[in-house]
Amino acid sequence: MATNLGNMFKLFSVAFQPPTVELAELLQSGALAADMRQTWLALELPEEAVDAFAQGLAEYEGADAQETLHAIRQDWSHLYLGNPPLVSNSEGVWRKKSEGRSDVARMINSYSVQVADFMRECGVRRKEKFNDCIDYIEEECDFCSFLADEPQYLIDLGRDPLALLQSFVDEHLAKWAPGFCADVQVNARSSYYRALATLMARFVEAF
Repeated sequence: MATNLGNMFKLFSVAFQPPTVELAELLQSGALAADMRQTWLALELPEEAVDAFAQGLAEYEGADAQETLHAIRQDWSHLYLGNPPLVSNSEGVWRKKSEGRSDVARMINSYSVQVADFMRECGVRRKEKFNDCIDYIEEECDFCSFLADEPQYLIDLGRDPLALLQSFVDEHLAKWAPGFCADVQVNARSSYYRALATLMARFVEAF
């Protein structure tokens, strides 16, 4: 059952994923900004925040999709692929580094294990041969979308998906997403990632 809250988390998941042609086309057409606005307002969140997001994306509307893709791919790499990266987009790595650790392995740390355990308890497991982190920001948003849409099998098991969602946000997303977004705002070169991080921070703050 699709819900506005589920759609909001799904949009953030799509927006934070490694850039693709499809994302560039969503920016070119204005569809991402429009969908974000519609869903944001349906959740009765502050209009000025989503208006600022749309303004940040305005330069991409009508622009060449390949040029947009190149620009945001460069910025994505600039943010996340350095050695070390400017910004850690994995919860476990981000939180351990915020505690002063510098030698943190992705997925081999207590926070990442907690995320994996939480997902497993909800019936969500890593896909076979899936080697990426399950605690990347886009993966956590996707999991939140799954819970927000209230899957029937969890209800049949006597579990409240929305209560699980609140617990996951409280125990995980809210513990690092605001700081992660602040890091992106400081280090991003593109208006896309600055606008996206600003809106995500407002969303988590309002949750």
